[in-house]
Amino acid sequence: MMKTKRFKSAVFEAIHSAVAAMHGAGTADRETMRSFDETCLVSPQVKARGADLKDRDAL
Repeated sequence: MMKTKRFKSAVFEAIHSAVAAMHGAGTADRETMRSFDETCLVSPQVKARGADLKDRDAL
């Protein structure tokens, strides 16, 4: 199952797409691609341990 990438904005999506094409063509290396991933993609939110228990107790 492939995860859908979420971008910070349409501009970041366009920039990331261009760099991904460059990476595919071999003109941008893996380190550069990872840097653009960090810059352009939305980071997943990490729940604190026990957060689910608090939500469950509220029900």
